[in-house]
Amino acid sequence: SSGINAEYGEARREEMELDYLAPFLARIGDPSQMTADLAQQLRDDCLKDLKDRLVDMANLIQGRFEKETQQLQWKQNWYQQNQTTMTKEEEEQYVSYCSEAMFKIHILEERLNRHKELAPQKYVALEAKLMGDARLAEYLS
Repeated sequence: SSGINAEYGEARREEMELDYLAPFLARIGDPSQMTADLAQQLRDDCLKDLKDRLVDMANLIQGRFEKETQQLQWKQNWYQQNQTTMTKEEEEQYVSYCSEAMFKIHILEERLNRHKELAPQKYVALEAKLMGDARLAEYLS
């Protein structure tokens, strides 16, 4: 039974991805008649939703980047205070930690830059898709 539900959920998600207007139409009761005001509202809601999701993703990546950077700085300060009394093993662990942290920070920085680069393109692409959508096109100018 859970396999069927999972398949249904996956099919529903794919359907929603294919029909980006579906959740917005559902929110307003799947109207049988489209109007210019309704088309504009759907367009605006759809674009606002995308913008909100893009901002949330940027904030999430930025937050992770800042957290990793702060942890590395803390560890570096700790090392400065304790390096004279550290064992060889502790020093190796520190070097290993720094290497891993620098790698994570680098990846997060790349992800954030890529996100910032792609976000406007995704917005423009959705806007064009909405303007070309048969349900909205004749009402949007």
